[in-house]
Amino acid sequence: MLEHIAQRTDSLSSGFIEISERLGPTLAQVSAQLTQTLLTEGRILTCGVGQQAALAQMFSTQLNHKLNQERPALPSLCLNADAILVSSIASGRSGSEVYAHQIRAMAQPQDLLIVFSENGSEPACMKALSSAHDRDIGCIIISDESGGELSALIGHEDQEIRLPSQDQATLLPMQLAVSTLLLELIEKQLFG
Repeated sequence: MLEHIAQRTDSLSSGFIEISERLGPTLAQVSAQLTQTLLTEGRILTCGVGQQAALAQMFSTQLNHKLNQERPALPSLCLNADAILVSSIASGRSGSEVYAHQIRAMAQPQDLLIVFSENGSEPACMKALSSAHDRDIGCIIISDESGGELSALIGHEDQEIRLPSQDQATLLPMQLAVSTLLLELIEKQLFG
């Protein structure tokens, strides 16, 4: 048991170091893109499947409320937060349409979509990305190091953050850390 704890924490530590060294410039660029979206009256839309849905909801909640400091609310909408809407769309259509349907109905070109993905192969996330592109909405994908099928769908204005992990137990804490860093950078850029 202690050996497993040591292995897991070593894996996470080396992953966080790699995020800092390899992905630091990308995170700065993504935070600037998110901040610019908010400054131009766009909204940050988020989505994810399974446990990544919780990360998407947390990101939107912290944008709308706060992370570290009292500040005005920032416009963000989590596409998986409304269980009744998601369930209604899924029952009337394919479950893979749950986010794409909402993007077609509500998204505007000045918005930006963040997709939290476990492995880049979730049909609902792939359709969300395609629908966002149809509406001229930029996308940020936060996934494992393979990027999966989502990588093939990335457009020229999209950003991809591939984290050094291929298992969920390592990926989730890294995605949480990256999303927290992005939120901190947004708050810093907008409010000092």
